[in-house]
Amino acid sequence: MRKEVDFIRENHVIHATLYGNSDKGVVLCPPHPSFGGNRHDPRLVSIANELAANNISSLCVDYSEYTGGREEINDILFVISSFSRDLDSVGLLGYSYGAVIASQAASQTPVELTGLVLISVLKSIDGLESDLKSDCKKLMISGAEDSFIEGGFDALFDSAKGEKETLVLETDHFFEGFEEIMAKRIREFFCGLFF
Repeated sequence: MRKEVDFIRENHVIHATLYGNSDKGVVLCPPHPSFGGNRHDPRLVSIANELAANNISSLCVDYSEYTGGREEINDILFVISSFSRDLDSVGLLGYSYGAVIASQAASQTPVELTGLVLISVLKSIDGLESDLKSDCKKLMISGAEDSFIEGGFDALFDSAKGEKETLVLETDHFFEGFEEIMAKRIREFFCGLFF
């Protein structure tokens, strides 16, 4: 099952695509909208399809507008709250800019997240810092040749609080050709937490 869904937050419309129909779900945050990032990002779609095929609903979200982080975080907080009402368990995932947004949302949401996946999380972007202090279990994924991560991935991973796992693939920031491997590892992570 795949369907288009809109969330209305005050005067903001948040477009999303829902994959699957389960009482377990994951919200997926896209990369930077100024560089074409949106809910149809092929990496996110690959992950969403893999999760949905394994009885985990996936909600790929577009930010209502680009503000450098403030409204994007509020969008994701609103979506987590709305989406989780119909779920037994909810997780969060972000890629690149979306990983920074997801890290901030994970630390701010009152909803108990089962797990957090951060793909190519950046230390900061557009003046917005990653926040790795949330208590939920984390899977942090990076490309060994990713030149976008200031200070290196190891430093970010070491600074993350709580129980955490890592996956480093022999690729760059874009994971071309590694989408299936990444999606399967993420599916294993969430299946291990949800079931």
